[in-house]
Order: sequence, then C-alpha cells, then structure tokens
Amino acid sequence: MVFEQFITERLLTEVLRIGERLSPDGAGVRSTRYEEHSVIPAETVTRALTAFMQPGGPGDAARTRVMSLAAKARAAMAEGGSSHRDLHRLLNDLTEATGGAR
Repeated sequence: MVFEQFITERLLTEVLRIGERLSPDGAGVRSTRYEEHSVIPAETVTRALTAFMQPGGPGDAARTRVMSLAAKARAAMAEGGSSHRDLHRLLNDLTEATGGAR
C-alpha cells in the first residue's frame, strides 16, 4: 500500500510529466517501513499546489499534456484503435485456446 506510491510518483512526474513532486529536493523519508514514514507538512502542500496552479506555471503545461494524452487514449479505445484491436486479438486468442467454446 505504500511502495507503489514511489512508482506512481515517478510515473506522474517523470514519465507522463503531468505532476510535480511535493519535495523536489527529495526531502522526507522514502521507506515502506511504518516506523520510518514522514508526514509532509500542510504548508509544503499548499506552496507546491499554489505554484503548480499559477497561470503560465507547470499546471498549464500539465493540463495541455493531459488533454493530449486523453485524445490519444480515446483514439486507441475507439473502434479500429490500437487498444480496440489488441483487445479483440486477445479475445480471439483466448477463444482459440479454449477450442472455440464460449
């Protein structure tokens, strides 16, 4: 329940580039051990959120990127899109593997 937060943070900040780290300097303990957890102060969250939401700030770039990613996701799921085709291919493979039974 704790470990995936580090992976999710990296996904949002470094891969998708639609989020910002609360502690860009890596402050705070990063551990899966309950005894080593740290709490990020409300002031830090407020400061990061305020900076992120400033006009022309990183939030604008993130919103633009989210809109682009959303359009790509819709296209992939639409009939004939890559995810649509992959799902049908999976269903066909599973059907064939089970001898065509439904």
